[in-house]
Amino acid sequence: MQNRQEVLGERGLAPSPSAPNLLKPHLFREALQRVTGTSAPKRAAAALVIPDYAVRMAILDFEEFPAGESERIPLIRFRLRKSVPFHIDEAQLAYSIQLQEAKRVEVLAVAIAHPILAEYERIFTDAGYRVGLVTPSCIATLPLCGGSAPGLTLLAKAAGSTFSVVLLEQGRVRLVRCLDMAGVEGQETEPEDRSILALLQQTLAYAEDQIGHTVGRLLLCGFGPETDALGKLAQREFGIAYAAVRSKFGTASQENAGLLGLLEQYAA
Repeated sequence: MQNRQEVLGERGLAPSPSAPNLLKPHLFREALQRVTGTSAPKRAAAALVIPDYAVRMAILDFEEFPAGESERIPLIRFRLRKSVPFHIDEAQLAYSIQLQEAKRVEVLAVAIAHPILAEYERIFTDAGYRVGLVTPSCIATLPLCGGSAPGLTLLAKAAGSTFSVVLLEQGRVRLVRCLDMAGVEGQETEPEDRSILALLQQTLAYAEDQIGHTVGRLLLCGFGPETDALGKLAQREFGIAYAAVRSKFGTASQENAGLLGLLEQYAA
């Protein structure tokens, strides 16, 4: 399988759920052209892995969940209305039923403002591609996390100044959060170890208090050469074994973890 990657020479992206994301769209169009050639193959499809901080994700519980799509989407919009920083009625929604029991349905929901989604899609549609799958990076990375592993797994994923945590239980997402650690959107500050440890501690406490289980495994992604230092620090603080997120297609990094996750899931 051919895997080509183009690194931008300057910063062209500032992830946000409510403000324009692409600072310099021409950088991405030019990079796409260098990677794929002058034009898209006929009926070519593209899958997009977008920054976690560009979307809002939530785990929603329902006592009753309608059977029809026309009833489900408005219900999810209603539940998300007060928790997203954009007009939920004008957002694109996706969801997945994770658990279905008597009197309980658990749904993983993802929402993104239409103008922000359109920014990313235009890079490809303007080049002649048909956009199919669009997914946030941490969700795309999940196939690299060993979904069948017993107990709770904590995925900690860094991307620039943003930091995502996902609690997994045998492939089921129990918690997902994404924070801008810089505090100011667009600032280029990397999360510091003490801030990361504080968030990990909060997540571990949530697992014990709300889920009733302890985390047995910590997976680190996007920390580069600092992975082992952070992992050993977390292991010393919390007594949890750590490992770096890996793929059979290459080393998972801030830039490509989501892509490698999609390849693990869909590539033959």
